[in-house]
Amino acid sequence: LISTPHGSTNPQWSTSEMGEARAGNVHHVEEMTSGQRLFVFIVYTQIVQALMSYDGGATQFCTSALAKEGWSPVWLGMLGAMDKFGQVATAFVWGGVLMRHDTKPLLVVGLFWKATCCLVFGKLQEQPVTTVMKLLMLSAKLGMGITEALISVWATVWVQRNAPHDARARWLGFAGTSAGIGNGVGSGMASLWNPIYAFFLQAFILFVIWASLLLTPARFFRFGGPMQPSEHGDSEDGDTLMPDLQFGSQMLVQQVMRGVAGAVHHENIVTLESMKMPGHYLDASDEPLDHGFKVRITKGDTTNGTWSQFKMTQAEHDVGLTSFESVRLPGHFLDVSGESLGWRDTRVKVRISEFEHEGAEEEEGKIAEHSSIAWAYYRLRSVGSERGLFHIESERLPGFYLNATGEKMTRGTRVCMAKEDPNVADWAVFKIQDVTGNYEGPVAVDFSAEATMLGRLSLLLKNPIWLFTAMAISLNCFVTSGISFMWQNTIDNVWGMGNAWSYFLFIFSTGIGGLVGVVVGPKIFDQMLGGFVFPQGKARCLLWAKRMTFLAALCSTACTVLMVEKSAHLVYSNEQSVVYWQLAVLVFCIFGIFFCINSITGTLYGINTESVNEEARPFAAGLTVSFQNVFGYAFGPLLPSVVSQVVGSCVRDYWPQWPWNQEAVDGAKYAAGMSYALASTWVLFFFARKAAVSARLAHISLRSYSQSFRSASGFREPLSPSLTG
Repeated sequence: LISTPHGSTNPQWSTSEMGEARAGNVHHVEEMTSGQRLFVFIVYTQIVQALMSYDGGATQFCTSALAKEGWSPVWLGMLGAMDKFGQVATAFVWGGVLMRHDTKPLLVVGLFWKATCCLVFGKLQEQPVTTVMKLLMLSAKLGMGITEALISVWATVWVQRNAPHDARARWLGFAGTSAGIGNGVGSGMASLWNPIYAFFLQAFILFVIWASLLLTPARFFRFGGPMQPSEHGDSEDGDTLMPDLQFGSQMLVQQVMRGVAGAVHHENIVTLESMKMPGHYLDASDEPLDHGFKVRITKGDTTNGTWSQFKMTQAEHDVGLTSFESVRLPGHFLDVSGESLGWRDTRVKVRISEFEHEGAEEEEGKIAEHSSIAWAYYRLRSVGSERGLFHIESERLPGFYLNATGEKMTRGTRVCMAKEDPNVADWAVFKIQDVTGNYEGPVAVDFSAEATMLGRLSLLLKNPIWLFTAMAISLNCFVTSGISFMWQNTIDNVWGMGNAWSYFLFIFSTGIGGLVGVVVGPKIFDQMLGGFVFPQGKARCLLWAKRMTFLAALCSTACTVLMVEKSAHLVYSNEQSVVYWQLAVLVFCIFGIFFCINSITGTLYGINTESVNEEARPFAAGLTVSFQNVFGYAFGPLLPSVVSQVVGSCVRDYWPQWPWNQEAVDGAKYAAGMSYALASTWVLFFFARKAAVSARLAHISLRSYSQSFRSASGFREPLSPSLTG
């Protein structure tokens, strides 16, 4: 899904705004003042969001008491996950409802229902523990989640529409901070005061905010009027369509494309088939390297996509020189890197690379020097009498020829440049064939409120940036909720600490670590990287998000190894042993994990929301909430609890006659559960990496479409392709 111009005849209204006006969600005549907007942001998106997470923290610190009353780890995991299942079941439904109806009546009903469920949950804790009471408590938690989804979906879209463009990561990141504060306050009330009265206090505050909501004008809660202009003074849709007009650094790419492909003799779309392996073609993959992308030889259908298609261009200054630009990755050329492949000096690596200017800035319109782009040029040496067969020799490294090695890779076979006799065998022979291949650019889609739910869902799942950022958000939630839920039982059973010390360490490692991350993150993404309004910004921000998750994964690896070793030692020794330096390592590593995760949360939410059309955003936000709750907040407490239960049961089942020390078994099983929650940070890194690659590819494709758009508008003379022998 790509934001494209909607073609509205009224320049002040987009398609989504007209749809929201019909639903009552846009009040175009009377705008909110900055003070009113700040009031709604603080009270209804931050304080209310904190209260939505408050009961999660309070529940975490009820688990120790409930376990002593007969709740098993699986039942406790279900209790921690049940409100998330409620959010999952209703979030995307709320997204559709918000597209059709005014928001204030929905928020009024939602807050009242949430407050009532909190009150009921507190009353149920006062009753004797029976199976019926357990089921009723699970039902109350489920009811809490139903309206938490409504608040989350509304708040995400409202903040995205009303936050200043240069502070979106900060505003969206505050939601994570508020949730963390609410979780921490709930944990403190339940552990240091009373777990029952903690829920009564939450219900009372929610009823007070509900009363204030009744007195607040309805227009405050609508998603707002037209988007604010960007700092460049252009509309967001226009920027998405023509991103290369907005960034000076991208002018260098335009210069090299003029240097490599601008002044040409002939230009064609071709495939390069290996004669050593017929049916195998040169493949410009979308697997990124530190510089450029991988290239390989792959067997496949050349009509299925543009993976095997290259734009072959002959230079005007020397018709014997040819460049190969990937159609799949516009602006990226076949590149002889010059790096040795293994120990053999006669073989060098090949990749698909984008031009990077070295030295002083070039003036606009200046053709790149031939020497600076020699890596993109090749000489074709005809082979035999059959038309289209060539040896492809590097201009940068004379005597080196493109080599289909036949060596197996994870996908496809290796390709390199080899300094060998090309006439020996057919390793250097490639058949260049003219094909039809035209990129038509992004197509606007109809994502109206009247579209079917399955249709909207299908369109969303086909958007890789939305999908992978949604999964990254979900894994964020999985890691943080899993660690938080396992915290008290792990600290209590492994190190024997009471609630007061457990809560203090919890606030330091997760609360302060997360708060520092939220403060530092926007400085990186909003100020240093320039935000994520444009496609290039999205790609750059997600690259840094990937780096931050990698640091979190390294911290989690240290903790995971520590907790697995601790679990094994407790089983082996069958006695509790307290080693405080291990606790210190755990606390500081979790501090680092929460710092990294919370520093990217706002950016992930912002890019996830902005990766779809205006019409899709309420529904997309609802589905993101569903994802983060089913894959994150629900499975976060549940799966580590299941691992704990399995470890505890297996220890006794394997050695049933052994006189087990219950404290040692409990410590081992909760340490194993915590290690599972920690290790999942690598899955978060996987999805952050996929999101970064998708944003990078989307930026490349949109830039190419922008150039095509400019050419069609008369910015550049189109070239007539013609293949010569």
